[in-house]
Amino acid sequence: MATRVALVGAGGIGGYHFDQLRKYIGEHPGTVELVGVADVAEERAAELARRAGCAAYTSHVEMYEREKPQAIFVGIPPFAHNDQETAAAERGIHIFVQKPPAVTLAKAREIEAVIARSGVISAVGFQDRYLDVVDEARQALAGKRVGLAMGYWMGGMPGVPWWRVRAQSGGQAVEQTIHIFDTARYLFGEAETVTGAATAGLMTEVPNYDVDDASAMTIHFANGVLCTIFSACYLRGAPGKAGLDVYGQDLRVEYSLRSRVRISRRGETREVEHRNDNDLDCVRTFLEAVQSGDRSAIRSPYADAVKSLELPLAGHASVDSGRVVQLG
Repeated sequence: MATRVALVGAGGIGGYHFDQLRKYIGEHPGTVELVGVADVAEERAAELARRAGCAAYTSHVEMYEREKPQAIFVGIPPFAHNDQETAAAERGIHIFVQKPPAVTLAKAREIEAVIARSGVISAVGFQDRYLDVVDEARQALAGKRVGLAMGYWMGGMPGVPWWRVRAQSGGQAVEQTIHIFDTARYLFGEAETVTGAATAGLMTEVPNYDVDDASAMTIHFANGVLCTIFSACYLRGAPGKAGLDVYGQDLRVEYSLRSRVRISRRGETREVEHRNDNDLDCVRTFLEAVQSGDRSAIRSPYADAVKSLELPLAGHASVDSGRVVQLG
């Protein structure tokens, strides 16, 4: 019997989820049935529902009640999370959520608690964990002592209006660079402290803009790794950079976001290009967990994703207070 799946959010990420589901259905016909699309914008919901061949709703709760989905894919802006996940979990509906899981740690932990109580399967869209080149980096670093790492997301400002409002997006570190924070956690484990610094003043002509132009957040991991992650959203035409550079005693690993990894040892450098469809692999892993009941292959369940969200939020707290933020 096909798994009944619904989409919550019909904007850009909702369309992305639909595209990944369509790929999966193409590979595994008859295993998934799209039963509904919910979005607060009626026309947007109707358009995506038309493409998906299912019903459109402006209320996710009404969709849950009428369509009885077994799993949902949530693709909404960070500030828009209210009861989409908790209402689903309380009904036994499994949940896939696009990153970041929320704009505040309080909301994320509220959702985390309901998911834990309900026992539903959860996954968050940290697709980089499914990259073959990140697996290569992880294998190269296994058992190695690392002293320093530097992460980057240097580029321009996305065009959606809510992105430039910190209360709505969380700022670049939370909404965008969180992929790098999560990859750092995936490679190095849990963090102990975060210290942040930030600057603004380059984007004065942009209306309704109150996020940082750039920030540097230094994480001290429990295993001793010191990692500074840089964000910048003010670049215009200049080449940007996104990825993570890691330095051991006899090893350097340079990960370029969703592109390649270069692994250098004494007298040897090996470069591996990204080959797999990690976006689809992330969705596939969640759907197969829902179908089998075995969640062990999911690399970023909701509770783990909350730990990644905590890092840039702690960085912002450090910027605001001027103090080192202790985690845990």
